[in-house]
Amino acid sequence: MIRIAFICDGLELGGQELGCLAVVRGLDRTRFQPHLYTFRPGSLLNEAATLGVPIMVGYDKPASDDTWTDRDDAARAEYGRRLAARLRADAIDACLLYAWPDGVAAAQRANVRAIVERVDGVSLATRLSDKSACLRIICESKMIRDVILAQRQLLRCRREQLVVIENGIDLARFDPSRYDRERCRAALGLLPDDFAIGTVARLAPEKNLEHFLRAVALLAGKYGRWQPRRIRAVITGPDAGSRAHLEAEAGRLGIADRICFLGSRSDVPEILRALDVFAITSLYEGTPFALLEAMAMGLPIVATQAGAIAEVINGNGYLVCVLHPEETARAMYDLLASRELCNRLGKRSRKLAARYDVNRMVRRYESVLLDTLKSTASEPATLSPQEPA
Repeated sequence: MIRIAFICDGLELGGQELGCLAVVRGLDRTRFQPHLYTFRPGSLLNEAATLGVPIMVGYDKPASDDTWTDRDDAARAEYGRRLAARLRADAIDACLLYAWPDGVAAAQRANVRAIVERVDGVSLATRLSDKSACLRIICESKMIRDVILAQRQLLRCRREQLVVIENGIDLARFDPSRYDRERCRAALGLLPDDFAIGTVARLAPEKNLEHFLRAVALLAGKYGRWQPRRIRAVITGPDAGSRAHLEAEAGRLGIADRICFLGSRSDVPEILRALDVFAITSLYEGTPFALLEAMAMGLPIVATQAGAIAEVINGNGYLVCVLHPEETARAMYDLLASRELCNRLGKRSRKLAARYDVNRMVRRYESVLLDTLKSTASEPATLSPQEPA
């Protein structure tokens, strides 16, 4: 049995954390025994507890609390020592690190055979600033791989360490044929002929939801009067500090009656089934799970040119400038004006989503972990500063 440590900062709702739990959930338990180590708890801790794996939580401060004190620094240092002891006691064979640099030192002190980093998005590409101890670096997109390669000498890594494994989702759960569209729309108070635009995101500044609101306001004001269909917008996701500001902004823009803030929901497939268009307006991204889920549900996409989104969109939607909500409004209007276009792009989305299967993703993780462990007898674990990249 191969013991795999999954090490992360916290278990708050986010793409990186969801991806981590998806791999833990899907690993072949006849070959792998996963262990989960997190410094801080979060809203996903209860879900993690259902996976039937040992969990170590290092601190009592939730990951949603963005304040930091000397007490937190001391707790982090102490956790590093306890983590090393626990990895040794658990006889871990390989560590998979999710943006937790302290895990490298802990794994080395515990004599773990293989260290693998998983890099989610641009903002996390350099979180581990010295990658020389990592035998493999799993990138969620080609874009992330290229960002790391461009800095490989500074980050002390080699081209051959990097491998791309795209995110995967549960295509059986996110299947539009499983959900009655009219019932889903009625549950959100949508009329049969309403034009519903939605997004799924944490209500945080980096998600750029002011852009989304301004685009909806432009659509309703500039284009809406020429259309008999009522324009509605749905924002689904937990408050990460921006909800009050966004509600005030909707009021200032005169669209408060058109916007529905649903908060964090477990019935995301049903919400997506009720929509006509899915929008994502982030300032930066990796490969968003929400985007893949919307595609699997057969929705046309309007998305900013952020992160690896352009690698995903391929004839199934619009890519718009992150600084110009008027572009987003025009794209929304094209879809409002043509049901045929909506249907065509939605079918294309569903077809493209087939490549993002969670089972395929997990099998690739398993393959990388096995290959990495096989290489430990011959591949050097460190990269000297003088070694050419």
